[in-house]
Amino acid sequence: MQIKTLDVSLLEPAGSSPVAAGELSPSISVIMPNYNHGKWLARALDALVAQTGPSMEIIVIDDGSTDNSVEVITEFCKRHDCVRLIRHDVNRKIFAAMRTGIAVARGEFVLFAAADDFVLPGLLARAEAALRMYPNAAFYCAEAALVDRAGHVVGYRPIVPPRFTSGYVSPIDVRREILRSDNWFIGPSVIYRRRLLAEIGYFDESLGTLCDALAQRLLAFRHGFYFDADTLVVWMVDAASLSAQTSLSVGEGRRVIEQGALWIALHFPPDIRDCYRKLFERRLRFNMARHHVVWRSGAPDTNGISDLLELSPRERLLLGLIGRVPFMGPLLLLVFTTLRMRPVSLVALLKSWWRVRVVQRRERAALEGSLAQACVRGVV
Repeated sequence: MQIKTLDVSLLEPAGSSPVAAGELSPSISVIMPNYNHGKWLARALDALVAQTGPSMEIIVIDDGSTDNSVEVITEFCKRHDCVRLIRHDVNRKIFAAMRTGIAVARGEFVLFAAADDFVLPGLLARAEAALRMYPNAAFYCAEAALVDRAGHVVGYRPIVPPRFTSGYVSPIDVRREILRSDNWFIGPSVIYRRRLLAEIGYFDESLGTLCDALAQRLLAFRHGFYFDADTLVVWMVDAASLSAQTSLSVGEGRRVIEQGALWIALHFPPDIRDCYRKLFERRLRFNMARHHVVWRSGAPDTNGISDLLELSPRERLLLGLIGRVPFMGPLLLLVFTTLRMRPVSLVALLKSWWRVRVVQRRERAALEGSLAQACVRGVV
């Protein structure tokens, strides 16, 4: 069987590649950039090809890998007609890989998948059904389980969902609920209506790690979205990731915060832009400070956290003292940061705690058992 490898020098700069006569376009295009993730690729691709329901194409862009990634992808191409391989001769970074995938994708809906994450059964079928039932929705998203590199479940996202049952969240709902909470959209679970994503120019690369987050919020304010209250993706979190490294660099973090606030001021709807710009900036500062506590090894960098939070001299002194408390220092820093920045409303946080700890306790315990087996096997 001939491997479906494309020469990127022949790709069209934008839009969809032409469809051969008589060939039907897939419903969903999965675009998966990859660079040296050969260890995780089989797990991610196995989970995708096992999806049932909509027709799909899986476009894997290997961005100049030097490990066994190409061999892994090639084997999937041999066994599954829906898998296509595009090779970059050198590493061109994530945005170039995404552009390559967008240029050849043919689906009405599109998922940007990561090679080290994986989907759970039913994601694509439920996404297509929801997006067809609610034609105004710009995208579909679901809850995610977070795992570390060892496969241990370390949390669930979003912490506070936009609603506690599955359903459409209208632009009016978005404006109301986003005053109480945020960070609803988990990248590996977001399936876009491609036409609407194209209308905003896909992703602004100048925003760096914020490019998809702000695109999602802009689409939500304009069109609304569908939220699935079930856990349907697994997201591997790692302190070495690009987003983590951005948070852990005070200078880069402050640059991204400023760039994001400016982008909101220029692009968001007039009725929400000023209010939300302030909320988003405050919440982003909180998240970056939290990463300093959770992901940085050794003693917490209280000076860096103070810079991110723009604390007063008195608050800086207090934070430094808190950080020195034996054993309890990191926890107390998280408490201080939460109370200082108030990223979500207390009522919304309590409702989410009740849902996770009481209502969903058994369901999540069962899920964690199956996820542990999936992570060990490398497949789902």
